[in-house]
Amino acid sequence: MKRKLSAIECMIDGNIVYMVRLEGSFQVDRLREALARVQRKHPALRMVLRKQKDGLYYEENCAPDVPLRIVPRIAEDDYKRESLTELGTAFVEDRSLLRAVWLPAETESDLLLVTSHRICDGMSMLTIVREVLFALHSDQELVPYEPITAKVMIGDYEPPQPWKRKLIASLLNNALRLLPASRRPLENKEYALEWGVGQALTDALKQRCKAEGVSIHAALVIALDRALLQVLGEKKLPGWIESPMDARRGRLASLKSDMLFFGGGSLKMRTGQASEEEFWTKGRSVHEEIRRMIDQEMEAIPGRYSFNELLRPVPHGRIQTMVQLGDALKVNGSWNRMALSNLGNVAVSDSSAPFRVKDLRLYVHSFNFRLLGIVAYAFNGEMRFYYVGDEKCLSVEQANALKNEFMTQLQRQVAPLQEAAKEVLHMAGTTA
Repeated sequence: MKRKLSAIECMIDGNIVYMVRLEGSFQVDRLREALARVQRKHPALRMVLRKQKDGLYYEENCAPDVPLRIVPRIAEDDYKRESLTELGTAFVEDRSLLRAVWLPAETESDLLLVTSHRICDGMSMLTIVREVLFALHSDQELVPYEPITAKVMIGDYEPPQPWKRKLIASLLNNALRLLPASRRPLENKEYALEWGVGQALTDALKQRCKAEGVSIHAALVIALDRALLQVLGEKKLPGWIESPMDARRGRLASLKSDMLFFGGGSLKMRTGQASEEEFWTKGRSVHEEIRRMIDQEMEAIPGRYSFNELLRPVPHGRIQTMVQLGDALKVNGSWNRMALSNLGNVAVSDSSAPFRVKDLRLYVHSFNFRLLGIVAYAFNGEMRFYYVGDEKCLSVEQANALKNEFMTQLQRQVAPLQEAAKEVLHMAGTTA
């Protein structure tokens, strides 16, 4: 069985890489079997791309085995070189949509898992990581499930004015067809920054957010908003901070938390609003706004999928024209947006595993668009951040300034707690 890629799937052409550093040992045959079991569970990993005259198709249940490259680890940061290689290697026709690279050393090893952003997002990719690590030491069955199609997501939704929706889609399709196809390759100059904040600041931020009744994500949104304004100024400020939403967390009956999925919607928050308002007062309003937007987005998902089915895929050359048009217009950020994704507390192995996960990193790359965003996640009690951007969006100097100002904003909010803790310790020492 085959199906044509949707317009959105054609546009979202990029790779995701997760690296896990494992202390302990296992046999390569066990790793191959773990990859095979995870592939058998997920329909998206059993598909291959097929190119036909009228576009790209997925053909189901015919993928070859997950390819595994084995590269002996010589230096501790060899994974960075291999990650860059995998990020820049597109998934092609008739090949598995999951790849793995194993870098074994004497007492530990690095495992890279790579997939296409077309079939899953960062949260779904964590599912792959968890299940591969689980299958490395457990024989418990991984239960397959039926493919998640647009028809499943649309369900019994009926648009209130079908003719109007078809008219809008037709106008959009015709407008995009008028764009000339660029033959000039996209000059993608992506770079990345990685940093952690330490366990002390992480704990202090959690405590302050809990005391103020504000989610950590809301606090990160405000800190990023104010850092962007401080570094870029009003004229260069992207208009929106956009956060992808995980639609699998019990919100849709057709989606389970262990399924691979991409396309759950996003939360868009306008930047530069009430920048003088007290941080936590603003935080509470943003927290409530996010909750409302999640409810609205969940209700909108069937209608969005229904509308997307009316859109025609845009050829790669026209996508390049769109990007180059944005460059020429000097649009702020990545088409007036900056992404902020929060994966939450990441736990990818259990206590029964014969190995310990010492480190976890993630990397993303787009073949079509200019990326600009920050991914936040907590690992082993520490909050970490991964920034990826194109030089056309922010220079390296601006990105470093943004990182520093973003951290200053967060540290400023937890400083009272840290000072109070120091005072308590001082008083305890004096009493003793």
